[in-house]
Amino acid sequence: MAATTALTTQAEFVLNQAYDQFRTVQLQRSKTDLFDNAAEIFSITQITEATLLYLFDEEVARRVIELDTKVVTTMYDQARQTEFVKLNFTGNDIRWLLGLPRMHHHRQTS
Repeated sequence: MAATTALTTQAEFVLNQAYDQFRTVQLQRSKTDLFDNAAEIFSITQITEATLLYLFDEEVARRVIELDTKVVTTMYDQARQTEFVKLNFTGNDIRWLLGLPRMHHHRQTS
């Protein structure tokens, strides 16, 4: 497990604040609007939960902090550019949703 750093802690705070702000707005909507926006609410919840798992990546943490209150909506807007709903996000997916380059891992041969 990666060690918690000040950067990770700050990014977690920013991400949770942005998600709480999103939830507050959703809770003010009518039942019909909530139903109509169920896919968006579900997607943003999944994206937020997955991002929390990848805050150990310093670039991800910095980008979350940089986007501040717009982080969840920015990531959702990026996700909407795809034609499918993804349920399992990898670190590279999170980096892409944040507008960061993907990491390339090279396999070592024995």
